[in-house]
Amino acid sequence: MRKTLVLLAALAASLLVVGAAGAAPRQSVTISLSRPSVVYGGSVTLSGKVSDRKAGETVDVLAEASGASSFSSLGSVSTTAGGKWTDVVQPTIETAYRATWNSTTSSTVTVKVRPQITLTLINLATGRFSTKVTAARSFAGKFVLVQRVSSTGVTTLKKVTLDAGSSATFRVRLHHGRSRLRVVMPTSQTAPGYITGMSKVLTVSR
Repeated sequence: MRKTLVLLAALAASLLVVGAAGAAPRQSVTISLSRPSVVYGGSVTLSGKVSDRKAGETVDVLAEASGASSFSSLGSVSTTAGGKWTDVVQPTIETAYRATWNSTTSSTVTVKVRPQITLTLINLATGRFSTKVTAARSFAGKFVLVQRVSSTGVTTLKKVTLDAGSSATFRVRLHHGRSRLRVVMPTSQTAPGYITGMSKVLTVSR
């Protein structure tokens, strides 16, 4: 009896090993971002890996821009050694991305987009400047904040409303010596589809 039980146990163990070996591994594809946000006009690298770790596999990249109702195909890329894949994208507005491979779908990653903002000195003597906000849509009627940046913090000098070209001309009372200025557009003015944007700090001396 004991011998029979031992044989049955051995047989059961063998069947389990065979079943485990014969089971197909679960397929998957991953996706990640090189950075979570970008200024309008910039690019982001998507990357990931397929579970079979083979080169030459086809991965489809899908995107859903803010305001869209579904994902659409951006194209396909091929995996390299180790099953790795990459794709460079240039979102013009907040966009979600996914990857598909062999009927499997990755998780979703989202790239936030900041509008591109420039600040230009027009006339130093009069403290006249111009600013322009660039993105995939108009910001006419929205406002930006003109700020002075110093070692003690940031001071908002004025609120400026943008014209039909998403730009504006304004004046700032400049102190003698060096002034460091920037323009900021808060999310309340950039949304939907964009997050807070700001120009580079402009240093002027008088």
